[in-house]
Amino acid sequence: MPVQLMRLVDFWLGVPCCLLLSLYAWARRLLAGAHRRPEALRRVVFIQLAESGAFVAAHSALRRLEERHPGAEAWVLTFSLGSQILDSLRFPPDRRIVIRTDGPLVFCRDTLAAVARMRALGVDATVNLETFARYSTILAFLSGAPLRAGFFRFHDEGRYTGDLLTHRLVYSPHLHAAQTYAALVESLAEPEGPEPLAKRPVPLEDLELPRVASDPALREAVTATLRGLDPEWGPGRRLVLLNMNASDMAPNRRWPAENYLRLAARLAEEPDVLVGFIGAPGERAAIAHLLAGGSHARIVNLAGKTSVPELVELFHVADLLVSNDSGPAHLASVTDLDIVVLFGPETPKIFRPLGPRVQAVSLELACSPCISAYNQKRSPCSDNRCLKDISVESVLERALAVLRKRG
Repeated sequence: MPVQLMRLVDFWLGVPCCLLLSLYAWARRLLAGAHRRPEALRRVVFIQLAESGAFVAAHSALRRLEERHPGAEAWVLTFSLGSQILDSLRFPPDRRIVIRTDGPLVFCRDTLAAVARMRALGVDATVNLETFARYSTILAFLSGAPLRAGFFRFHDEGRYTGDLLTHRLVYSPHLHAAQTYAALVESLAEPEGPEPLAKRPVPLEDLELPRVASDPALREAVTATLRGLDPEWGPGRRLVLLNMNASDMAPNRRWPAENYLRLAARLAEEPDVLVGFIGAPGERAAIAHLLAGGSHARIVNLAGKTSVPELVELFHVADLLVSNDSGPAHLASVTDLDIVVLFGPETPKIFRPLGPRVQAVSLELACSPCISAYNQKRSPCSDNRCLKDISVESVLERALAVLRKRG
């Protein structure tokens, strides 16, 4: 579903739905009194729909649930792409509720099915990882869960989401996303009030980073793919991956494509380096067009050549990833791959992939960050100097330093 259409639907349908459901919730509380808090949490549904990298950042929140509420089952409600990310993180398929976005009818049918599934499960709590999203807030309320944790605007400029949460937290632009997600889980152990909740520290250094081990079967498939593109691939070769894509929700997060091409050409001059452009199947044609003008045999198009789990295995094989601020950079952080992430209109203080091998590059211009949870990642900027002014030479210097360090 196109991003702009989703925003229009979220506003024109989301606002009245949140209002009507809030009136219903107020009337129910007035007539029936406060809801009964469950003695123990048995099933908790985490709602994460749009940002694929958020699943990696949310790992610590899932771990917090296990620690704070032993025996509680963590479920995830997500879109189809999110389910593929969960495949790569090896999250149990039988604890996912997936909504397809293949068209309006399928989307509506799956939404109703998701609500019915949650009510049938008898969900005790929902943790809404989306920030000020009306759709996910409505899903949490309709689940029937007596405890519903999420971000609330209070006196800030966030979007109106009604009065549908029982555990309301401030969304802090001063904490890393992993900390805010963990705080949502922490709030479930607190009484409802005084607000805002999660009145306890969540130190970043205390958060556990997810790790995904290499898989021999996936390694075999990835090796076959690389040899199909480069017959000389094998021991003694090094692989540098480039990710020039970024979510359509914020296209100004992209470093210029011609910069990636220049970087690839310079890296391919190293005698033992193979450079691969990664991406989704829909990006394969654009990358092929970009590479059409060159003739370097050691620059290959890997877009659409791997499943998401195979992409994670590819990260195990590679030596370096240079990426825009997008999901693949977060996925790569579950391996031992060195990562250079280019930030522009968003801040690495919130969205930087975690781990000791991550380098975040940001010019920290006065106009940046200009997109955030408060403006639906929309910006008036039509000239993203925050990324354009990151030189190819500076990124190349970092890349070569990593390759020298790895030997």
